[in-house]
Amino acid sequence: MNFSASAHLENTSARQIKSLRDWWSLAGVDLHYNDKPASLLAETNGAVSLPKPEPVETIAPTESKPSFVQETYQPKKISENYPAEHDEYLAWLANSDNLIESQWSNNHVLPSGVIEPEIMIIAGMPDQDGLAQNSLFSEQNSVLLANMLRAIGCDSHKIYSASVSLGRSYDGRIDQKYHAILKNRILHNIELVQPKRIIVFGDTPSHLFFGQNLLTARKNKQFVNHSSSKIEAIATFHPRILIERPEFKAEAWKDLQLLTRIPA
Repeated sequence: MNFSASAHLENTSARQIKSLRDWWSLAGVDLHYNDKPASLLAETNGAVSLPKPEPVETIAPTESKPSFVQETYQPKKISENYPAEHDEYLAWLANSDNLIESQWSNNHVLPSGVIEPEIMIIAGMPDQDGLAQNSLFSEQNSVLLANMLRAIGCDSHKIYSASVSLGRSYDGRIDQKYHAILKNRILHNIELVQPKRIIVFGDTPSHLFFGQNLLTARKNKQFVNHSSSKIEAIATFHPRILIERPEFKAEAWKDLQLLTRIPA
């Protein structure tokens, strides 16, 4: 048996223990691990028993709080006390604080045109390409619209144009929860303008005024009711759709023929 190896191991262990004690002392540990010696596995009557665990203080759980609170957008209450004069009404529309659509667009196109026109044009919202020119329609769509009106004897410079939403939404749609207030607002616009006929372009205005989608509403002459009177109206395809799908132009011509012809 080689005792020199055993002696060497003992000396090494002693040096390690001394070094560990010195390190603990320098670290400021008041209680040395040798002050209260205890065996992790103490034998009692031949049995092995584990040391009793120290009692642990139970801390009642506190209510967790999120790092941030996500606020749900609540649209402002919009007054429906619209001005009774057309110029004042336009000034009221120019104040974005009065508009529901300000929550999805800051670029608005106000209604424009002549009072008591032969035809009032109503679209769902401005064209994307028309916004830069402060126009309801893009240049290309405006040209096609002028041709459509000319076909029924109407000068495009003698109409009134408006949109349900003055601004363009992110996806080109208007949530149904806004339909009622937007409908009341444009009905007030109609009452101030007093058009003889109305042409509705697209699906959203068809739902608002006639309670039908475009394909159903365009089958018959319609009427827009306001106050104590009603105005002759039709629903047809938006000029943008007619440019994208020229095969629909013949159908749009059928729609226009439902209107009473404008006297020369």
